[in-house]
Amino acid sequence: MLSNREIERLYDKYNPNRIRSGDRVTVRLSRPYRARVVGLDLDIKNKKVYANLRLMDNTKKNPNRVDVADCHQERLT
Repeated sequence: MLSNREIERLYDKYNPNRIRSGDRVTVRLSRPYRARVVGLDLDIKNKKVYANLRLMDNTKKNPNRVDVADCHQERLT
């Protein structure tokens, strides 16, 4: 069993863009799209963090669960 401190270190290690729940992001896959992160899931076996997304534009068939490395935080201007 992993301690909370170890789990937090794994989140930081596998989340290079430091994305957190509630962040508005641009997902860069085949075609970029905007979304809001509603949750993060740690996959220890595959060494990845997945972002669960709420899409800003529901009319297009974009994935709502992606690798957090494909998400880039939107800058506030």
